[in-house]
Amino acid sequence: MSPGGRSRNTGPHRASRTSQWPFIGIVVLLIALIILTPNLFSSGSAGLQTRAQLIVERASTSGNTSFYVESIGTSTLYQSIAVGFAPMPAWPYSGTGTGIENWTWTNETDTLALVATSAANPVAVDVAVIYAVPSSGVTTEYIGMYGFYLNATTLTLDAVNLLPGAAAPPASTPLADLPIFLTLAISTPTGPTQ
Repeated sequence: MSPGGRSRNTGPHRASRTSQWPFIGIVVLLIALIILTPNLFSSGSAGLQTRAQLIVERASTSGNTSFYVESIGTSTLYQSIAVGFAPMPAWPYSGTGTGIENWTWTNETDTLALVATSAANPVAVDVAVIYAVPSSGVTTEYIGMYGFYLNATTLTLDAVNLLPGAAAPPASTPLADLPIFLTLAISTPTGPTQ
């Protein structure tokens, strides 16, 4: 006990010591975010900023389904984007891409995005996007293969060859709820720093 009969663990001084912990926690969290954020948005290699996605849309007055390939949320310059379309042999499809033939390809180089359309139904869509960092020689490929079937009210999707990291498509989407966004899988980065 301290002079005056009061315990050292009571009174205004103890409250001020314990009220500092939330502020210390916030400071630690901010420091962690400052350290980690440059790694998430690094331009020296593939990361969150360069991640590619396939966007599927269909206008109600059109007989075509539109496919957009671009980065998620930013303007990333890709070395190349290729989208292939092929009629599917059957629906539902129960294969891994074998038996799908007569591919028609749309390609762009040094581009931010690619837009392609298809009137085939059902249609297989194969996407390959290459992001390269010229200063380091590192390249990353984003890939995905999906099947789409359209009826009067619904777009039904199937992952023809779903790779780890790719977005699993919803079973079906009403046309009124389009567009849908599918994150492409990251293939293994290659280059001198690997």
